[in-house]
Amino acid sequence: MKIYIVSTDGNIPIERKPFTSIFDNHYAERFLRHLSDDSTLCTGCGINCISCREAYKLNYSSDIAGIIRLPSELLYYIDNPASYLPSELPAHDVLVAINVHEDILLSLPAKAKQAGAKAIIVPVEDSDWLSKWTRKRLSQVCAGLELEFSSPKPFCALEATSSQPHIGEFVEHFRIGKPKLQLSIRDGKIAGAKVIHSAPCGCTYYVAHNLKGAPTDSTLHQVVAKYWHSYPCTASMKMDYELGDTILHEGGFIHYEAADQAVEEALQDSSLPGRKAQRAGKTQDA
Repeated sequence: MKIYIVSTDGNIPIERKPFTSIFDNHYAERFLRHLSDDSTLCTGCGINCISCREAYKLNYSSDIAGIIRLPSELLYYIDNPASYLPSELPAHDVLVAINVHEDILLSLPAKAKQAGAKAIIVPVEDSDWLSKWTRKRLSQVCAGLELEFSSPKPFCALEATSSQPHIGEFVEHFRIGKPKLQLSIRDGKIAGAKVIHSAPCGCTYYVAHNLKGAPTDSTLHQVVAKYWHSYPCTASMKMDYELGDTILHEGGFIHYEAADQAVEEALQDSSLPGRKAQRAGKTQDA
């Protein structure tokens, strides 16, 4: 699967011009560094780092068809948004646009379709990134072009659905979207944690690494919160009136849910008939 990424160049001017908006690329760069398995992305463990991400083989650099880096400072309204885009985009399957001017966003579906894209994803880590009107219009334009469209808020809310098979393939191929964990539990504590799907910024790997030894009782959320915050999550702390909370808090709730679900699945798995005997056999063989 090939993806094409649209973001900004991060060159934010010291003095802002009148009638302009500023678009930072902080989250986009984290996303790109995660996809390329940049060894400097996660520094939470400091000198105690054991390079836990290496076992997952997370370098998807060869699956990135290209990147557009737009100017970080743009006029409120752009008369000719297509002038900021190449005349043709390279062939790709899914286009991901991160914190892009809304006039330019509306120019992307037609170009993506011409390049063979099957889906467009516009994540929302800040309410200012995408208005309700533009989201609705994008959805309409994409539907008219037979493109799947999703605008997860935040990006770690992205889920595969039967109605959007190409976005589902994106989630499975890059192992990103709504976090999913696989846990092993012993004596009421987490003995091991494996990431099945990570938040697109890579945060879930850091959380999972630090779950070992955590109790599976009501204090588990405190452990998740500690490491999710300290990675850190960079979603907005402004109130989002659609969510009724901040987008940052929504990212936390999503990780709590992932941990809770993994605990439930691990406990159900251990209680299935034959599982205990199977594990006992493995222990004797060892």
